[in-house]
Amino acid sequence: MRRMVVSALLLALAATFTGCSSSKMPAVAPMPNIAGPWEFIASSTSSPGFSTGIEAALQEAQVFSTQTGTFVSTGQISAGGAQVNFMALNGLKNGVPSTIGFAGNCTAATIDPTTGVTSGNSLTGSISGLAGSMNFTYVESGNVFMVTGDLSADGKSMTGTYTEQAAQTGNTNGTCNGDGTILDQGNITGTVVSKLSGTYTGKICEPLDSSCAAGAKDSATATLSENSSANLTASVVLTGADNASITLQGPVTGNFVSMQGTFNGQTVVYDGYAENIPSGNFIVPTLYLANVDINSSTPTATYAGTLIVPQTQ
Repeated sequence: MRRMVVSALLLALAATFTGCSSSKMPAVAPMPNIAGPWEFIASSTSSPGFSTGIEAALQEAQVFSTQTGTFVSTGQISAGGAQVNFMALNGLKNGVPSTIGFAGNCTAATIDPTTGVTSGNSLTGSISGLAGSMNFTYVESGNVFMVTGDLSADGKSMTGTYTEQAAQTGNTNGTCNGDGTILDQGNITGTVVSKLSGTYTGKICEPLDSSCAAGAKDSATATLSENSSANLTASVVLTGADNASITLQGPVTGNFVSMQGTFNGQTVVYDGYAENIPSGNFIVPTLYLANVDINSSTPTATYAGTLIVPQTQ
């Protein structure tokens, strides 16, 4: 009788362990792919009124999963070289800057090449998942900033804080926000950027007047189209001082645009910044343009005009 009881207990235990071993662990949520065009705006609390736009074509690393037979995102994000540009977006009010500059708010850091510190622009970091952490380091002209933030639940925005890092021994930070005596810090927000499209109109300076000394003498109607590779084509019809058409093309990085074309046999280059400006009941898509003097020893971007998408009632 005792042997029968022991055998029954052993069978019951075996069944219990078999049931446990066959149960499945909860599935781990896949890492979201947030690669694509982003704009991060770093608003200084050390120097109120100064804000920097970090315009990035984010890349996210992927690895091959033998479980799914597909490539999956790892959460490691980066942008380097032409994939990241910096804008000075100062005097922000309701998200609209009072001044716009195409070189960021920091002068170049002094870098000793033997230290291995990068001297250009870059962004590297990671996310932990939707509604999780989004932490990264960005480098503006050799000046290093660390960001600690949180990704939204839909993966299309983030909020956090940033802090400028002290230069390593032998290196010297540049001057940021006009003050070289303090390390900058503040708040940062980021959003996914939509592709540019539609028809924009407005007054601009003549294409060959890179100084815009004569003022805006042309009316422009520009039809914009951005392809899947983030290259923009702007078909522009000019009337006024010039009665002609010009096609401009170039890459888009976040909200930063760089386009060039040929006008009267000469190359013309425009830098641009796309923004959405609240106006009454409308949000007006706007393209701020600067004419780049490529013949200058130090190319400068001079304001050429602002084109907007006309609003209808």
